[in-house]
Amino acid sequence: MLGGFVDAVENGEYPAGIALLVEKLDRLSREEPGRVFLWMMRMTEAGVTIATVDGDRRYARGTFDMATIIEVVVKAQLSHEESAKKASRLAAAWAAKRAKVADGQQLVMTRRAPAWLAVEGTPPRFVLIDDRAAIVRRIYEETVAGLGKHTIARRLNAEGVPTFGRASGWHSSYIQKILTTATVLGAMQPGSKARGEARTLVGDPIEGYYPAVVDADLHASAAAAMAGRSRRVAGKGRSLVNLFSGLGHCGACGSKMTFRGKGLKQRANGAWVQEDYLICDSYQRGRGCIIGNHFNYAVWQTGILDAILHDAMQDRHFASRGEVRPLEVELAERVRQRAASSTKQETALKLLVETDRPEVKAMWLRLVAEVDAQDKAIVDLRDRLVAARGAVSPDEHRRRIRVMRSRLDDPDEEVRFATRSAIMAAVHELVESIEFKTNPDGVDIRTKQDELVVVGWEEHADGQAGLGSVKVTPPPA
Repeated sequence: MLGGFVDAVENGEYPAGIALLVEKLDRLSREEPGRVFLWMMRMTEAGVTIATVDGDRRYARGTFDMATIIEVVVKAQLSHEESAKKASRLAAAWAAKRAKVADGQQLVMTRRAPAWLAVEGTPPRFVLIDDRAAIVRRIYEETVAGLGKHTIARRLNAEGVPTFGRASGWHSSYIQKILTTATVLGAMQPGSKARGEARTLVGDPIEGYYPAVVDADLHASAAAAMAGRSRRVAGKGRSLVNLFSGLGHCGACGSKMTFRGKGLKQRANGAWVQEDYLICDSYQRGRGCIIGNHFNYAVWQTGILDAILHDAMQDRHFASRGEVRPLEVELAERVRQRAASSTKQETALKLLVETDRPEVKAMWLRLVAEVDAQDKAIVDLRDRLVAARGAVSPDEHRRRIRVMRSRLDDPDEEVRFATRSAIMAAVHELVESIEFKTNPDGVDIRTKQDELVVVGWEEHADGQAGLGSVKVTPPPA
């Protein structure tokens, strides 16, 4: 409010002058004495009379003699020192609270908490707000299913889901904030903030400070899904039509292959054909490539999936969530803890090199042992996951893949989207790149295991031509 008053004075809104009444001078400012005195001179020169209840003093233009100047400076100095003492005591109190929490004590340092938590009871404790916690979990689950933050926000708004605050609707920026904060896992990052300055982090995150609203596996899966979408196009309906987005490139110039969708068209003879194509982006934009081959998307989607989907879709893509979920959660939590310990280990090593102190060396050795133990536990958990997921017969694996492929163009949008998202994720896990040849009759698929799968036209025994594939291991130089 004082800032608005100053702006009004400086904008000439009180040409006849105005009085500003305060209890004490320290209510105006607790800045350094010189700043306070210059501010008062600026205000009084602009026609403001500053009056204080304490001492019944008035400060106006022309009243600043030596005694008044000394009085103002002394009062401002006392106010500034008192403010600094309070800030120091407050900082010490916060440091003591952080130390207690870091030692494992259950303590609510402040009632400010994530929007899905409330503070209840005596002594106070954090509790989940059930309906809001369900919304947070939904945001993570829909992210893993392939929905982007804009789509999630639209769906929440369309369903009339209430926001966590005073906002009139859900925004993608808030969805992003929820998806990237560690508070959903229960971690709290201490920090400090001086007046007028940015918040700075203090120490390591404190695990278990808040109740967790999502588990580590769901959090890691959402992060992986977001990272994957940063490399490919995803969205609802037809915007997920290109399962190979981000993988395909032109064999002539190396540019990406772009999807050109014309949809279902009827030809002169009455036949309906799907005219969606993959075409070199540089050719389409006139940027130098002269190879304008149009690869019919429907045909090549079938051929490429015939060649790689059996390898791309592993048992884990079909495993019972009820059987493997606890192991996945434990594994994700171990991986997260291992990453945090590794970061601390690197910091301790740098400090050891700089100081060569024995206590730092002991800390570094403890962290090395901690990381080694976590590595061993991670290997064990991965072996247990493989066993829990089980291996089905080749015939059953093919049957499950046939069922999934039959849903690629399901009339139900939700089923279609979930299926295409799952297959797209599996393909991107397996495939490094797909090279579309200058001869429109073939593509080379290079996997992340450094295998090469060549897909091209071949003549079948019945004399009909169709797409076939052959795997080359290792690929030719």
